Amino acid sequence: MTKITLIMLMILHVCVDKSANAFVTNSQVTTTRPITARMASGDADDMLQTASRLRKEAEELEQSVRGKGTGDVSIKKSTAKESIPVKSYTSLQDSSWTISYRFASDAVSKDDDADVKVTYYSGKVKIQLTDDGYTNILNEDDSPPSSSGLTFNKFWGWDEETSNEDDLQYVLFSADVLLPKSDPNYEKKPTRFYFQAKVDTDSSRSGEISCSDGTVTLKKDVEPPGGFWGVFNGGGILAQFRYCGEFLMKPC
Repeated sequence: MTKITLIMLMILHVCVDKSANAFVTNSQVTTTRPITARMASGDADDMLQTASRLRKEAEELEQSVRGKGTGDVSIKKSTAKESIPVKSYTSLQDSSWTISYRFASDAVSKDDDADVKVTYYSGKVKIQLTDDGYTNILNEDDSPPSSSGLTFNKFWGWDEETSNEDDLQYVLFSADVLLPKSDPNYEKKPTRFYFQAKVDTDSSRSGEISCSDGTVTLKKDVEPPGGFWGVFNGGGILAQFRYCGEFLMKPC
């Protein structure tokens, strides 16, 4: 029984007590049979009707309060679900992604070579892969600035390729990154980092795609064998991509 019903019953009890006291007072003055009859047939019926009406009003008010409470909860749950839309894509063209990265300022081995002096950077950046092959940085007002001082100056065009090694699809793009002056590998001009991730297609969900196994690399010049180039300078002709970190790609 709710508080509203209890209050209604207390009001009814007070009304009955007052009517009973009035009947006792009148009976002390005149104890004739007609007064008792009027009390039984008139006042009793009125009290029963009043009690029935108050009980009905209490039940209706209780149901109304419960209905409003349930409605508020359902509205809140519905609003919470609608406020977090889940993005998905079936193609890389005209898609947006959140890049969660952690990479070093120079090439390192996956076993963290102690002889190489590098600084690791981690954070997030949002990009858009346009349908004409460009990559745009998505700036947002609520995005916190990088506390490490790392700056993405520009993302270059993206491409999707099939690897000759495993016949899997990969997405590739690059970015010019300006390192902070405190970095041991700092240069005045930006350093270009290369991003590569595997593209997986889920055939059970209408061709929805996802990206995994993201790798960040640097292009490093390879010194040719001694004397191979003779009098010609071979610097910059031979190069290889060296591992420096990893990243995740999530639709946004």
